[in-house]
Amino acid sequence: MKQMLDKIIEKWSYQMKLKILTLNLHCLVEEDLEKKQIIIANAIIEHQIDIVFLQEVAQTKSNDRIVEDNYALTLQTLLEERGAKYNLYFEKIKESFGVYDEGLAFLSKMQLDFVSFEYISKTKEYSNWKSRKLLVYRLNSEKEVFLATTHFGWSDGYEVFEEQFDQANMILSGHERVILAGDFNITPNSKEYQYIINHNWSDIFKEDVYGNQPTFRGDASTNGKDVRIDYIMTTLQMRVISKNTLFKETRVSDHFGILAEIEL
Repeated sequence: MKQMLDKIIEKWSYQMKLKILTLNLHCLVEEDLEKKQIIIANAIIEHQIDIVFLQEVAQTKSNDRIVEDNYALTLQTLLEERGAKYNLYFEKIKESFGVYDEGLAFLSKMQLDFVSFEYISKTKEYSNWKSRKLLVYRLNSEKEVFLATTHFGWSDGYEVFEEQFDQANMILSGHERVILAGDFNITPNSKEYQYIINHNWSDIFKEDVYGNQPTFRGDASTNGKDVRIDYIMTTLQMRVISKNTLFKETRVSDHFGILAEIEL
């Protein structure tokens, strides 16, 4: 009886620490791409990141699921060359820049189990850049944690951010412990951001100096202003150990990476 009780106590007291990074890669259109890919791989190793949530993961258009120049595959190879083994999980969504398959991916030190890959946009054509999906995996561990990455679209009259979020929220509603990270294309002072918070999601970067720091290098869509549009949201009770913004000084994409170490 005592041994059984000890096992129960051990299970409930088990703590898991994770370092997670989310980064929009900007497909394959950055100048000096190979140099920037090396910078990203080195940063993943330097910061000992466990799971990387990736958006705008591009490869040359192909009927194959994954091809040699796939951005996430390139990162996986660079990491392996440096002695770091990461599992790769990639799914393509749509055509990008007229020449690429574009999709979502995870790089993870731990084994992940596939859960779902579903549309959150009304637009569903491969040829339409407005098509959006949510990629969900389960962390294969004693802590049943579901990981989701996506790249939400803007409200434009046909596509509506709140509707895309509702669809993502519905897909994730059967799972109690979720981390949702990616490029949300909304700012912290927007009604769309408040809509998420009102649906019982927590922004783990909100209550500190990082809450309003930019994650996107300004372009015409933001009137040239750097803004925060990348997030790590969760339904979990967790302790946030540390937070950081990566690639601010050294450009690897039109986005910065956001990094958090958490304890579940």
